[in-house]
Amino acid sequence: MKIKLFMGLLLPILAFSYEIEFNKSFSKVVNPDLLTTNVNISVEKKDEVRVNSEIEKFNDFIKNNKEVIIKNGSFTLSPKYKYYDNKQEFIGYVGNLRYSVESKDAKELNSFMDELIAIKERIKSDDIKLNISNVSWKVSDELQNKSFDNLRFEAITWIENYANVLSSKLSKKCEVKKININEFNGGNIVYARSEMALSSMSKSVADVAPISSEQNITVNPNFILECR
Repeated sequence: MKIKLFMGLLLPILAFSYEIEFNKSFSKVVNPDLLTTNVNISVEKKDEVRVNSEIEKFNDFIKNNKEVIIKNGSFTLSPKYKYYDNKQEFIGYVGNLRYSVESKDAKELNSFMDELIAIKERIKSDDIKLNISNVSWKVSDELQNKSFDNLRFEAITWIENYANVLSSKLSKKCEVKKININEFNGGNIVYARSEMALSSMSKSVADVAPISSEQNITVNPNFILECR
């Protein structure tokens, strides 16, 4: 009876286990590899046909472009009215062509913008406005995904090694029970040049050498270990 009682007290001690939960950040510094800008072309004319005709001059160039990547293109055509004495008078149409431009090569992006400016200047009309927003560096999806993959592998490798060290120090079997990984790109956009919103622009305005800045790619895993 004494032996059985001793074994009954020992089993709960041997079966004792607990969980350890904590967070740890893993970061990687990368250089942004993609230049991006937004372009807006606005045409104001008295009739719809003339609006479309002027828009097509830009659109034809964009469609035949081989230098940069065009994304998120859209075209809107809206009537324009003038108001006086509580009356509205139809005065024409306003067409807006918008899209985003991306390139990994500053020279190719500059060349593309130069040609847009040249098209605007050849038309010589105040009814047509070209707006090229600030050019900025960003981390491409390809580089970002590759960086996150490397950081996830680093985090998993680290926690496996940590579990082995903990097992040795505690004289227990510590295993990874669960990993939740949150991803974060903490980089700030770096503007490469000021906004160009003038109706007439010289070719040299677009000829810039953008300056890149390092950005942090971070994963913040939540680890749960079980030791028994």
